[in-house]
Amino acid sequence: MKDALTQVTTEASGIFAGLKVADFTWAAAGPIVTKQLADNGATVIKVESFKHPDSIRLGGPFIDDKPGINRSGFFADFHSSKLGISVDMSNPAAIEIIRPLIEWADVVAESFRPGVMRKWGLDYASLKAINPRIVMLSSSLYGSEGPWARHPGYGAQGQALAGIHGMTGWPDRPPAMPKGAYSDSVSPRYALSALVAALIHREKTGEGQHVELSQIEATAQLLAPELLVYQVTGEEMTRAGDAKPGSVLHGVFPCQGEERWIALEAVTEAQARALQAILGLDGLDRSAVAEATATRDAFALMAECRAAGVPAGVANKASDLLEDDVLNAHHHFWPLDHAEMGRLNYNGPAYRFEKTPSALRFASPRLGEHTEAVMTRVLGFGQDDIARFKAEGLLQ
Repeated sequence: MKDALTQVTTEASGIFAGLKVADFTWAAAGPIVTKQLADNGATVIKVESFKHPDSIRLGGPFIDDKPGINRSGFFADFHSSKLGISVDMSNPAAIEIIRPLIEWADVVAESFRPGVMRKWGLDYASLKAINPRIVMLSSSLYGSEGPWARHPGYGAQGQALAGIHGMTGWPDRPPAMPKGAYSDSVSPRYALSALVAALIHREKTGEGQHVELSQIEATAQLLAPELLVYQVTGEEMTRAGDAKPGSVLHGVFPCQGEERWIALEAVTEAQARALQAILGLDGLDRSAVAEATATRDAFALMAECRAAGVPAGVANKASDLLEDDVLNAHHHFWPLDHAEMGRLNYNGPAYRFEKTPSALRFASPRLGEHTEAVMTRVLGFGQDDIARFKAEGLLQ
C-alpha cells in the first residue's frame, strides 16, 4: 500500500494538483479552507504539536465515546487528504524547520489571533523575504485591524456580533444560537474564493500577496437583505420564529417517532389546498397542522407532499444523512481508513468538476504522523538532523 506522501506528491490529480500549502490553521474556519485544497489535489502539510495540538482534537464526538488525541470525528472530517507534522512552534529554534517549509510552499494559511504569526517570525513581511511568491491567507474573528483585533473569541461570539443571533429564534424569547460556531462555517466560503483570486493574480503577475479575512465581516454578508430593509424603511428586522413573509404556511412540525420532524411550506393557494387535502384539514392553522403531522410517518408524508407539489423535507438526523438517497447517488461520502478510528465516511466536496474530479485520498493525520517523511522527503533533512531536532525538543 502506497504511503500518504507518495499519494500527494507523485499521484496528485484535481484542480489544485501541484499546489503546495503550509497549513497553520486550527479549529474550523481555517481547516475547512485547506481541506478543499487537499481534497482537490494540493499537497497540504498541517503544522501542530503535542504541546499545542489543534483544539478540536480535544473535542468530540470521539469514536466509540473513547477520548483520544487521534479519535475526534470533528477533527477528522476537516483534515482528509492532509499530511501532518509535529513541530513545537513555541521554541524559537523552530524556524530552522519552518524556513524550508516556507521556501517550498505556494500558500501559507493561518487562523490564529492576529500577532501569533508575527511572534513566531512568520508575519507576511517575513514570509515574503523568504519566498517572494508566497500567498498568505490569514483568517481571524475580528480581522487584523480595529479595536477588537487582538481580543479572544470563537464562532459563538462572531455570529452574535455579525447579527445572526438577533435574527434567530422566536420574537417572545431570547435569541437562539444556531448550531455550533456558525461563522466558522460561513467564512471559509469567502476565504477560499479570495485565496483562489490571489493565486490567479500571482499566475498573471508573479506576485504573491497577503489575503486577510474577518469572520465577522464574512458572516454579516448573510444579513444583506435585513440591512437594506433597515436603511430604506427604518424597520429593524428581528426574530420571527418560523414565519416567512409571502408563505401561507412555513414551519417545522412533529411526526411519529423520537425527534422526527418535517419542514413544510405552502407558498401558493394551490399548494395550500393540496396540503390541506393530504392532512385532512379545512385550513392551515399551525396547531392543527402539528396535530395532523404528529400521527404521520415523516418520510411517507414527505413523499406524499412532493407528489402533490408541496415543498417538504424531513429534518434528517446524522444517521439519516449516511443513508440519504440523494447524497449517496452523488457519491457524497468517502469511506476512508484511519489507523485508530477504523473506516469512517467523510464528507466530500459539494461540487463536481467534469475535467478534474475531486478525490479524498486518505484519512485525517494522526498527530505527527508524517513528521519524519516530510522532514526527509520534502524538506531535505537527514536522520542526523531529525535526531538533533528531537533532542532539542522541536519535534513533539
